[in-house]
Amino acid sequence: MKTKNIKNYIVIVLPTLMVLISTLSCEELVDESPISEIAPDNFFRNNNDAQAAIIGMYDAMQPAFRLNHYYWGEFRGDSYINGNDGANANNIELTTNDVTSGNAGVLRWDDFYVLVNRANLAIANIPQISGFDANLLGEAQAMRAYAYFQAIRVWGAAPLFTEPVLEASPDLQRPRTDATTILNEVVLPDMLAAEENMNLMTNPYRFSLSSIWAFQAEVYGFLGEDELAREALLKVVNSNEFSLVTSARDWQNLFLNDNIDPFDPNSSSSGPLKMQQGPELIMSIGFSLNEDPGTGNRNRAGIFNLFFAGIPSYTLSPALENKWRAKFPIDSLEWVTKYPDTDPVLTTTNADGEEEFVYGDYRYYLSREGGTNIELKGLGNARLAKYNKVNFNQSFDDSDMVLYRYANIILYLAELENRLGNDTRALELINEFRTARQLPLVDAVEFGATLEERELFILDERHLELIGEAQRWWDLRRTNRAMEILNPILDTLTGGAPLTEERLLFPIFDEHIIENPLLEQTPGY
Repeated sequence: MKTKNIKNYIVIVLPTLMVLISTLSCEELVDESPISEIAPDNFFRNNNDAQAAIIGMYDAMQPAFRLNHYYWGEFRGDSYINGNDGANANNIELTTNDVTSGNAGVLRWDDFYVLVNRANLAIANIPQISGFDANLLGEAQAMRAYAYFQAIRVWGAAPLFTEPVLEASPDLQRPRTDATTILNEVVLPDMLAAEENMNLMTNPYRFSLSSIWAFQAEVYGFLGEDELAREALLKVVNSNEFSLVTSARDWQNLFLNDNIDPFDPNSSSSGPLKMQQGPELIMSIGFSLNEDPGTGNRNRAGIFNLFFAGIPSYTLSPALENKWRAKFPIDSLEWVTKYPDTDPVLTTTNADGEEEFVYGDYRYYLSREGGTNIELKGLGNARLAKYNKVNFNQSFDDSDMVLYRYANIILYLAELENRLGNDTRALELINEFRTARQLPLVDAVEFGATLEERELFILDERHLELIGEAQRWWDLRRTNRAMEILNPILDTLTGGAPLTEERLLFPIFDEHIIENPLLEQTPGY
């Protein structure tokens, strides 16, 4: 198992600005001599300095996305309800899609712009190095594109900085730049330049060609450019670097940060044990227990905090669980009636020592608190257990946060093929996926007679497979189904307000508007 260690702290001293770059390191990252302080005239002298700056950029990615990755992409969908007494007002705003402009945890963008500034520093200075490593420049360009793409998906328009700025600079106060300008002047040029500069095919914790292509598919999908999105996805597929896992244990090992063995009822817990390995993992945000957690666990993942906290903020919604059970029945008679030629994957031993099938989709049991003991937690009371099965202190959360995974690629490709009129190929991809998951194959009748029916089928496949990976909200946004799917749910909530086109975006945090009078609030808030 690979680990990442803190090797050094690098302090770049700029006029009125101290940029602290904490360097996470392992075989995949960088292993170099300790550096203490570097004056501005001496920094970016060579590729070692550039490498250190890039590692510092990834370090800034941790606090910027440790919680926001899930706040922005996971909890606004139809997968969760509020976790009883554990839900505070800010949590409730997400699951009811009624985020107010005072919700600091979801809306504050301080860490986000620290990340952007570190990417800008690298982009501005790496080309000045004689014989600079173009891969490092490509990583910085990919990161800046990635960051601003999140900004326009979340807020629609945001202040735009493409040059490094100092902490006390009056230039920090800028109005919002519209999404189209940010897309055309930063996101698209940067992501294409990153591809041009990059010659490394894979890296599990840093941008490489494969993750840049996966990112490009996201951007093109957001723009409705399905042909270009398909082309980007096929580059990932044709790289032959990734494959779908083909067993329940291998699927669980993609995510599990625990020492509970869900396949051994006699296993016991004594602390975290990072697994999170497998041929599907394209790029993750990496974390390490060797790094100081920082104030508020800034250098820890947010998974233990959000999904399996002692008093849960979020629990799996009955709607999601019922969808899962309808597609893959947990009742033996219903399963055999629907799938007479396919046995379920999981088995158990009864009181007589005989092996029996556990009917249903193994991913359901591995993703749900209580495992195969359905009675332990009723509908609406189970936490997501995809990453861990017991509570752990959040300061020990070194879970890797998956950004891009091969199953996502295959299912998104099926969605695109269907929308482009290649429904036969879309069905082939769905069955390629189902075969790998050891789940019943799909025939043309079940897949659907119309493009609309097939798209909804694929979105359901994505919903179940990618639960907990911050994809569902963006799937609903990309396919223009957020209001269609969520408003009937919101209508049933006390005090719930329907989603509107304007409120698909988030408001700007109140304090940012006070600090910067050039900012205007998002329409609709």
